[in-house]
Amino acid sequence: MTIMIDDQTDPALWDPTLDAVIAAPANHKIVFENDRLRVLEVILGPDEEEPVHHHRWPSVFVFDQVQGPIHDFAPDGTMMPPNRDVIQAIQAWDGKGCLVVHMAPQPAGRVLNASGKTLHGIRVEMKS
Repeated sequence: MTIMIDDQTDPALWDPTLDAVIAAPANHKIVFENDRLRVLEVILGPDEEEPVHHHRWPSVFVFDQVQGPIHDFAPDGTMMPPNRDVIQAIQAWDGKGCLVVHMAPQPAGRVLNASGKTLHGIRVEMKS
């Protein structure tokens, strides 16, 4: 299967078929949406890997259940360095309460939950 890599410079030009809700519907459910916000419930089971997808808008991600290790992969299968938003936040988190992460738009990629715990959270995307 060939996957088009998004134009990384302008999220408005990213392939709409790779939107998280369309490309990875088992992992992203719309809880609420209007012209300014989209609220997603995100679930990724233990040792589960999401299909390739993107998130074109900046967001706030509130995890009520998460544990590392979590790995990010580019569409070509290359593992991304562990310096990305969620990865750094999980590593710094003390495990108490909810983990809140401010996230920039994320170009196409996929996430592997390599932990033995289900990842669960609410992602509030701010449409621009």
